[in-house]
Amino acid sequence: MTCLRLFTAFCVIAPAAANAECRMSPVSHLPFTYAHGHLHVPVTLDQKPADMIFDTGSFTTIVTNAAADRLQLAHMHGDYAGGPLANGGQIATFYGIGGGSSAMAVTARTVDIGGLKARNFNLYAADFGGRFSDGLLSVDVISKYDVDLDFPENQIVLYYPLGDCRAPAAFLEGPLYAAPLLPFGDDRRPRVTVSIGGHDVIAMVDTGASSSAIFRHTAERLGIEMQSLALNPHFKSRGVGADTVNTVTHVFPSVAIGELSVENMRVDILDDHAGEDNVEMLLGNNFQRAVHLWISYSSGTLIMQAPPRPSKKLQ
Repeated sequence: MTCLRLFTAFCVIAPAAANAECRMSPVSHLPFTYAHGHLHVPVTLDQKPADMIFDTGSFTTIVTNAAADRLQLAHMHGDYAGGPLANGGQIATFYGIGGGSSAMAVTARTVDIGGLKARNFNLYAADFGGRFSDGLLSVDVISKYDVDLDFPENQIVLYYPLGDCRAPAAFLEGPLYAAPLLPFGDDRRPRVTVSIGGHDVIAMVDTGASSSAIFRHTAERLGIEMQSLALNPHFKSRGVGADTVNTVTHVFPSVAIGELSVENMRVDILDDHAGEDNVEMLLGNNFQRAVHLWISYSSGTLIMQAPPRPSKKLQ
């Protein structure tokens, strides 16, 4: 057997595979609870349990300051000193829906993510609006693997690709639909091009978003006049930042996501841009629950099964 060095300190023990074949080796099994519009998964940090949101829309794994304090996580270059970790100093700022939040680097000496284990795992601590969880498990971890988002079984399985996996491979049976993932670069969040009313829109598969959404400037580019939505449901949304965001609900007659056409798709319009230019739309949990998603990082493909059914069992 071969020990494959993946990232940070993670290591997977898996049998060797023939170069000409693609094999998916399961490395992490995460049963999830769907609550407050989020996928909650169990993670162990320094041998203490933490409730994390599985979030493909976040760049890096992060815990709340309160959770970092409770878990007694070490400062990146020192030991836990007691008291609120925010006193250790600001080293970064995270931006998202509702504004930004200051963060500092911390280290978990051990971590267990559904059987995927590591030592000296670096992450961040911040006050980022973690009202319902201890933090976010993000694409700095997730994107090293193929992701089976199995709502029918309430589980997420991470697979390490072995062999030549440039062609999409998934433990799903048809009918299947595909959409190419946009090139990653430094941004490992899964993004695809969708078509709405003949217009291309850059959309991110965001498991941290309770519902699908577009930003106001995108809605206006699509020809939606905001004053025409006066009778639609209005409410306040919250995200990473402390501020609430004015939101109005709209239904698009048809949204094309690669080969899949979604009819009468509910999308929230956010009066906020979240501080970034490379995402115009979020494909949130209302879309994810209507299909069975496999994010094939190894082949650069989003695979969608509709209607959703449980994954095929491994032989």
